[in-house]
Amino acid sequence: MEKYEILDKKDAGAYGYTFIVKNRRNDQIYTMKRVECHDEGEANKALRESLCLLELQHSNVISYKEVFMTWDPKISSVIVCLVMDCCAMSSLSDLIRTKRQQEDKFDEAVIRKWLGQLIDALVYLHKQNIIHRNLKPSNILLMPDQSFAIFDFNVACLADDEQKLKVRMKENKKSWMAPESLTRYEWSEKSDVWSLGCIILEMLTLTLLNEDAAMSLLQRIRGDSGLLKSSLDSLECSRDLCQLLMKMLEKDPDQRPTTLDLVYVPYVKECLLVCGSPLSGLKKRLPFGITGAPCEEGQQAVLEFMQKYFDVEEAQISGFRFFLEADQAAFPVTSQFKDMFTSVMKNHADSLEVHLEACRVLYQLSVAALEQGLEKELLHSPEVISCILKAIRSYSTEIELLILALNICMIVSENEDAALAFGKLGGVQDLLNVMRTFPDNMEICRLCCRTLWGLVLNKNNARIACAEGAVDTLCSIGEAHLLDGGLMESMCSALWSLTLQGNITEGQYEKITSLLLDAIKNHLSRQGVVKNACSALASLVSTSELSAAHILLCIDGSSGAQLLKEIYTNHSDDPEVVENVCSVLNEICQYGDLALELASQKFKTMLNEIKEKFASNKEITDLAEAAALKMQE
Repeated sequence: MEKYEILDKKDAGAYGYTFIVKNRRNDQIYTMKRVECHDEGEANKALRESLCLLELQHSNVISYKEVFMTWDPKISSVIVCLVMDCCAMSSLSDLIRTKRQQEDKFDEAVIRKWLGQLIDALVYLHKQNIIHRNLKPSNILLMPDQSFAIFDFNVACLADDEQKLKVRMKENKKSWMAPESLTRYEWSEKSDVWSLGCIILEMLTLTLLNEDAAMSLLQRIRGDSGLLKSSLDSLECSRDLCQLLMKMLEKDPDQRPTTLDLVYVPYVKECLLVCGSPLSGLKKRLPFGITGAPCEEGQQAVLEFMQKYFDVEEAQISGFRFFLEADQAAFPVTSQFKDMFTSVMKNHADSLEVHLEACRVLYQLSVAALEQGLEKELLHSPEVISCILKAIRSYSTEIELLILALNICMIVSENEDAALAFGKLGGVQDLLNVMRTFPDNMEICRLCCRTLWGLVLNKNNARIACAEGAVDTLCSIGEAHLLDGGLMESMCSALWSLTLQGNITEGQYEKITSLLLDAIKNHLSRQGVVKNACSALASLVSTSELSAAHILLCIDGSSGAQLLKEIYTNHSDDPEVVENVCSVLNEICQYGDLALELASQKFKTMLNEIKEKFASNKEITDLAEAAALKMQE
């Protein structure tokens, strides 16, 4: 709370107080709802349920900026605070009150436009399993462009609070609630549909009924469908609208339509078309005379164009294509660009073409960001990572998009903070699912392995990977494509990272060891494969005598010990490979009988040669000396 200054306090509601606040850090004005909770457990649950509100991105839904928990010592209670991006806006309730006083009815053409906007917004919310639970005119704000936006959502654990609903909520505030919500405390998509039907009915009757009579009508129709029909018959509105309200205000929720059901009603389709919703089946187009982004006016103008026409697919595609051709040295690596990118990905979640262009630009941006040292600010934010992972899930069979997204993931995974966020957002499971879906696509598997290498250096991600069967998946794909050097290089690096974290089970040691040795045998001259495989072998042997013994067993008629000598022979001038070979030998030598076996095969001679050749390299000479000493014991 310290960063917010309270400017004004609104009337208390059943679930808490609403304030107008100023962020002391940026002087921005917001609306803050403070919800009192019974205890810390309820507060934690409400906080978890509210976090999804931060991802909302729709032109007819007010965005949430922050959700946090605090302690109010004055009332000795835990408070959940929800900060919304709205202030000093009039609501539909204010507009209805003014219209009623002026005895001025709403034109049905206006109602159709607003109804289309609200159904479009509710479909968006319901697709994400978000139910409003408190939809009423005072929670619908009138925007500067004369459109409407929904705000002030209620979360499940608070809406189910019987005491607050019965004791604190005034009867007239319950007028828009569905019958099942009021009597059985049940909320669903269909309870939002009932509430929306009540709002439209109130708008239609405002010149016929005063406020008290209107509230009485809304309450009485819960139990008297005949009253609803007679009320609609007295209205001067289209028959189609009356029939729609009869469906929306059906007492039995099993017979009441969902918002998606409403989309297929002809009258609703007309409403969606009027407001330019893509749900109408027609994509929103640029105004006549505008053919695309103003490329000649520069980057800032294009950004502003994309923001102005945020809901027009062709506007976003033309904007992204401009940035693809932009001068890399002047690439707009800014937080404004990041915010625009995430907004476009969310607003056009159903457009493959937008996602392709966006990922092409983000990949280009990721390279530029790394060069300019801004990768943490832009690429490592949970918002960007979340968008990429959602694209991978939504387009799980689109190979071109997957390859673009995986390239971005590979870059992002190299940052420790980003890797942690990646794991928390389910990214490890996503990578394994992609590999299992495309086990024969070498490029996809290589990118997944390379990304896993960075991710599982984080212990939590490594635990997730092993629990999700990463070792079996990697070994299965590796065995099937053993001759692909590029894949095996990435595969060995991923296995190396997993072995470092100590989550390998007893039954997996031999499987991994065999795959690593086979990779070396088939790609003995490939530095990357040999180096990564030896690193993984050293890690395995450090904790498993079984792996150490397996290395020295005969493999297809050739000795594993001999294979180590061949590695040195082929890469004797490469300090990285030589160091890793010494590391493997040093770890094997901790097991007495195996150390004697190595000594009998004249490995001390090879180690002495290494010490002389790399006398100036302390890491190598120390490892070689330690291994040689163990062979003498």
